[in-house]
Amino acid sequence: MPKEPKPKSVRYATLKKRVKAEYEHTRQYKTTYKDIKKVFSWINDAVFDGKLAPFNEITIKDLRPIKCFGQVTQWEWKRKGTQSFHLEMCEKYSNKKEFISTLAHEMVHLYQMRNAGDSGNHNKLFYSFKAPMKRAGIDMI
Repeated sequence: MPKEPKPKSVRYATLKKRVKAEYEHTRQYKTTYKDIKKVFSWINDAVFDGKLAPFNEITIKDLRPIKCFGQVTQWEWKRKGTQSFHLEMCEKYSNKKEFISTLAHEMVHLYQMRNAGDSGNHNKLFYSFKAPMKRAGIDMI
């Protein structure tokens, strides 16, 4: 018999507790693939009800030349009718809070493009996630 999912309020509280524990690391944070996957799972479960498919590819690189903290790129092959979503995250962040906020921000863009068929711009749909993220203890950048 499948396990019944926890109520959304419990999932928010759990995520908020986890995020608060992670925020205690205030020194410079070095990005890892393990943390990206772990935090993605937490946010996906609490905010997106586990319905957000993971990124097709994840790259950690120096994004200073393009002056951003993270980005989602969408690759589309019209002849094949397929799409691929790639996440690029900075190698280092000022602290873990900045890393988690950036990942949450990029997850909203992924949701916009993959789940809602939206442009992925900072629009009404994007900002509709500000309150749920806040309830989970995440300040979306």
